Amino acid sequence: MLETRKEKILGLIVDSYTQNAEPVGSKFLVEECGLEVSGATVRNEMRDLEEQGYLTHPHTSSGRMPTEIGYQYYVEHIMKPKSLPKKVQQELESALDSDRKQYLKTIAKYIAEKSQSAVIVAFDEDSLYYTGMSNLFSQPEFRDYAYTVSVSTIFDQVEDRIESVFELLDKENPKVLVGQNNPFGNMCGLVGGRLDEGALFAILGPLRMDYAQGSSFIDYLQKSL
Repeated sequence: MLETRKEKILGLIVDSYTQNAEPVGSKFLVEECGLEVSGATVRNEMRDLEEQGYLTHPHTSSGRMPTEIGYQYYVEHIMKPKSLPKKVQQELESALDSDRKQYLKTIAKYIAEKSQSAVIVAFDEDSLYYTGMSNLFSQPEFRDYAYTVSVSTIFDQVEDRIESVFELLDKENPKVLVGQNNPFGNMCGLVGGRLDEGALFAILGPLRMDYAQGSSFIDYLQKSL
């Protein structure tokens, strides 16, 4: 476990990077996030976190961004549950009158748009539906051609890998799969869960995806369906 201050700094960096896709510097953490320590102290803590493998930095910036290990620690120890806003719950409930398969497709499109991610729905292991690829590929990470090519192969291999996803998810709670733990590849994060009647619902985003928001969507579906 990380020391309290390091854990707080890591959490702030993950939250900021999730929202802005920009490396985070010590000045931002002190001035905008209200850390009551000096910039030099924050820089030392960030350096330690980088040496421990939780952060990295691009050559063009002195700011830091989370690594896969950093995201995994965040999900396991820092992330707090989010409740869906009442308006979002009402919008999800408004589609409940349709048949189950159509409802899940409608909800998949809605969640893909809200989360700016892709959504994969497996009605069973042989019947798949996915949507939101344009949302996923519009994220800043996909300015990198090699990154785009690597992630785009996911959608050529969904049918081959969905069985592994079924094995990792359960019906009780949302599950977060980061990097190497994600059967669809280590360039992405996934939040998913099993639903009744053998269905599976998964939200697929870049590593910096909003895991708390994704978990709140899956939790809602598991409790309401």
